[in-house]
Amino acid sequence: MRKTILLIVILISFSSFGQDQWKDVYKEAAWAERDTWQQPQELIKQLNIGKGSQVADIGCHEGYMTFKLAKEVSENGKVFAVDVNQSKLDKLKEHIDQRKVNNITLVKGDYGNPKLPLNTLDAVIILDTYHEMDNHDQILQHIKAALKPGGRLVLCEPIAEERKKLTRSEQEKKHELGMSFALADLGKAGFKILTKQDPFADREKIKGDKMWLIVASPK
Repeated sequence: MRKTILLIVILISFSSFGQDQWKDVYKEAAWAERDTWQQPQELIKQLNIGKGSQVADIGCHEGYMTFKLAKEVSENGKVFAVDVNQSKLDKLKEHIDQRKVNNITLVKGDYGNPKLPLNTLDAVIILDTYHEMDNHDQILQHIKAALKPGGRLVLCEPIAEERKKLTRSEQEKKHELGMSFALADLGKAGFKILTKQDPFADREKIKGDKMWLIVASPK
């Protein structure tokens, strides 16, 4: 009987650990804990934005960075929250209505086009989403066209150490991407690298990987 009870306790503990280890960090319920490792204020600092700025959050999910950006740019600024998934935009709309935020514009993007206004944006952030994209050249060209002169693009992506030597497709199947692939994309698209950091954020206890950071600007 004792052995049976002990086995049940072990199985429950293991199951709970697995759920915590791979939990959904994108939902609102996880945002507070995400603040402890994502370094959102450093991401905002790298965007080089302030009151009145216009910025896009591509792959906005339910709005983790969107609301932080909206606060940073103030009522005189604007945040374009872009996602290809309508259900995520619908959830973000609920959050916007609940918070009564007025400087966020929702954009239903295409897989090859984030549908951003031309020559308007001071900065663009793609956080933990670039690895999901297939039409990298098209997307980067659209972003380049949307940025004002001197505007910035911030990429932040995860990769586990043991998967850094895998092919791009193998990494993307794991929802990760090595920095070297993004650097090659940016160079091909006509961006200059302002800074890069690897690792940037440690989320090994949350998702089993670390995140790198690239800050780039059109040449």
